[in-house]
Amino acid sequence: MKKKLTNNLLLKIISVIAAVLLWGVVINIDNPTDTFTISGIPIRVINEKTAITDNNLTYELPGEKTVSVEVTARRQDRRKISADDFEATIDLSEIYGATGSVAVNIEVVGNKSLIRSWTQITRSVRVDVESMETRIFEIRVIPVGTLDDTYTFSASSVSPGNVRVTAPESVMSRIDHAGVELDVNGATDNVQEAGPVKLYTDEESRNELDLTDPRVVLSVTEAEVTLGVVKTNQISVDIQVTGQDAVADGCKYINYTCEPQTILVTGPRSQIADFAKLTIEEDLTGASENVMKVYHVQDYLPKGLEVADGQPETIEVTYQIDKLERKNFYIRRDQIRLLGVSDELEYRFGEDEGITVMLEGLSEDMEQVDAGDIRVTLDLEECKEPGTYPLEPMVELPEEYRDYFTVSAGTIRVIVTRPTSEESSSEESTPESGSTAGTTDGDTEGSGENETEGEPSESVSATVPATEDLSGEESREDG
Repeated sequence: MKKKLTNNLLLKIISVIAAVLLWGVVINIDNPTDTFTISGIPIRVINEKTAITDNNLTYELPGEKTVSVEVTARRQDRRKISADDFEATIDLSEIYGATGSVAVNIEVVGNKSLIRSWTQITRSVRVDVESMETRIFEIRVIPVGTLDDTYTFSASSVSPGNVRVTAPESVMSRIDHAGVELDVNGATDNVQEAGPVKLYTDEESRNELDLTDPRVVLSVTEAEVTLGVVKTNQISVDIQVTGQDAVADGCKYINYTCEPQTILVTGPRSQIADFAKLTIEEDLTGASENVMKVYHVQDYLPKGLEVADGQPETIEVTYQIDKLERKNFYIRRDQIRLLGVSDELEYRFGEDEGITVMLEGLSEDMEQVDAGDIRVTLDLEECKEPGTYPLEPMVELPEEYRDYFTVSAGTIRVIVTRPTSEESSSEESTPESGSTAGTTDGDTEGSGENETEGEPSESVSATVPATEDLSGEESREDG
């Protein structure tokens, strides 16, 4: 029996096979296979230089930058398998232009014996491709903080003065300027400092661009800046007008307007303390209409002083020249006041029924005047002998109008005679007889009181009755 068992080869082979099968059954029962997902496999980019860089392009993966696979392996090997056992690549030379997608290629690079099977979950990824741009920006000095009220900034300098920026087109469109921030809080003298060059997306809020993007490259990352701080002084603008009384005929200088009326200047403390006002002279001789002049402030500052930053560099002055209006007022002979009348002589005007007085002034002032405001006086003191005398009347306006008008009047021809008898002379000298040329100083019409000869007092200021303003051809002249 023993010999049969030891010499039976077939039985031995069958036993081995049975043992192996039994071992497999036990293994499958105790260590079954599982299917699970491996995530976080990083994507490696290939052919970036030939497809992107050499064509002055750049790319970005807007979505996930990792992929996943589904793996089948025995349960006891699951912990041994990780994302490091897989390699995912995208070939940028195979990008599909219509959608911007690129196929993902995945390979098993570790623990191949443990992986029964695997399935690729992420098939493709989207790649954004755009052009690269290069621009040069001037580096600005950006003050941070505030100065004392009596100080301001002057000239600034930056070294180097420019920065060359290379960035994707979408990023470049957001860059407004480059600058270096400088702390100037409370400074009373020039400030100098080195600082990092920053890119800003707008002028006002100074939002900084994120420079952690490796695609944004600056030619310089630091610059040294200097900002001048100088003493200031608020000075007034003084306009000196000459020739205002020599403007064109028929015109009058009224006033001027100046903008600005004060201006801030900077300079050495000793010099700026002695400079209180900026004087501008202008000659208006012969001007016939409004004159507008622009003056450059720097031309009127002494050497060493300058206009402060942010202040207007010019001063605008408008000189107002208005046209004058002429208006004629007719004064009748019985409204003319006579002085120096002699009882031994007779006076009568020639063929004139009165006199025309012309006023020249601004239209708005002319509207305030009427004939009742005009007093005409004729002085007969020099008419001692009979004869014909051309006399110039004295024309007076109320005090409030005297500075606003130019007055002119023609001469009056006065005929002086002696009466034939004392009686007739006495009769003819009375106002009722009408032989006197006008109202005498002894009997002023409407005066309410007597005046003595040679005293043209203001007692007759209300004696001239209101007269009509002749508006027709016979009563008004152009002058």
